[in-house]
Amino acid sequence: MTSKANIASTVYIELVRLLFTARWPIVVVGAAILMVGLAVGRQTGDPIAPVIGIVGMLVTVGRLMLCVAFDRTFQRRPLDLPSAEVWERRLAIGVVSTGVCVGAFAVRCFLLPDLTAHMVAGGLVFGYCAGTTTRFSIRPWIVKASLGVSVIPAVSAALWNFDLMHAAQALLFLIFFFGAFELIVYIHDTTREQLTLRAEAAHLARADVLTKLPNRLRLAEHFDEAADRLQRHGEGFAVISVDLDFFKEANDRFGHAAGDELLRVVAARLTHLLRDGDLAARIGGDEFIVIQADVTGAGDVERLCGRIMEALCAPYAIDGHTIRLGASVGAARAPNDGVRLDELLGKADAALYAMKRNRSGRPTADAMPGTRDAGPLAPALPAGPDSGGSATERSQPLVQA
Repeated sequence: MTSKANIASTVYIELVRLLFTARWPIVVVGAAILMVGLAVGRQTGDPIAPVIGIVGMLVTVGRLMLCVAFDRTFQRRPLDLPSAEVWERRLAIGVVSTGVCVGAFAVRCFLLPDLTAHMVAGGLVFGYCAGTTTRFSIRPWIVKASLGVSVIPAVSAALWNFDLMHAAQALLFLIFFFGAFELIVYIHDTTREQLTLRAEAAHLARADVLTKLPNRLRLAEHFDEAADRLQRHGEGFAVISVDLDFFKEANDRFGHAAGDELLRVVAARLTHLLRDGDLAARIGGDEFIVIQADVTGAGDVERLCGRIMEALCAPYAIDGHTIRLGASVGAARAPNDGVRLDELLGKADAALYAMKRNRSGRPTADAMPGTRDAGPLAPALPAGPDSGGSATERSQPLVQA
């Protein structure tokens, strides 16, 4: 995912999260529907208005329960893009259902002969539309749908009475209905712009300038999130230290521009291997750290280490040359090998340097067809056995030119 797409996703996720912070407005609307429903029923003797009020309150309780479920679900892990889309649709059902109750109540009141019921219905419609527009305009499609199912039935019922004052009231409904669209756009655009600026600043502060991978700051934050899930839910994770072998030789031989491109390709390959909840960070030079989430055993870590080795040892097509490098990895699991970042990094690094000491060979950097031969570059990586102990380490032979 590009940085722009990542920022856009972050902004969308934050907009959805903000939707679920609206608890008090939900209670106010539900209480209002129940109160006016019971009042109209008592005043006019109509049995339907109280039923609509009770249904509106039940919808309110359901929306509050949805908010609580949202909180509990995402105490375990941050909200991601697919989940945000699902939860937005769930919330939209609740908001639109409340609008249906408001519209139904307005229709019932305008069909009654008591003019005070008409007055109460108009007040409820205007109040609901004003509150919904203010609170939910950050997702325009939700608020527009909700306004539609509440205002359009009220307009139709008001016109059913076919007199001047009810026609004027229906016209007011329509004027405020369409007038709200400009406010909806303004609130949404303003909020999105503010969130985008904040996300861009946060991204720049937490991203490596060259590779666009997370930097040390974001690595520490992500580690804290993983440690919190471990403490709360027992969800294990691993810290994998990754080091490019013979990168310095390639950088010296082919130039810093080629070296920078190598690092960008490495970053892309690492990112491609990650699942939701994983993170790859560049901590300096040719050193990278991967935090693997939801680890249940050593096999999970070994498989990811193997995929990292395979991906990073594959040839790199840089500036007309096919460059083959090596890679070393070392891993430590939480809580088996520790629960602090410095502790796990130390054990992962120890496993990585043990791998470096136990290998020999020479990979090559070959010219692409039609270019000069680059010749041998540095020692190649032979296969190394998995080692036991506190950290996982794995190696793989390099394909020769």
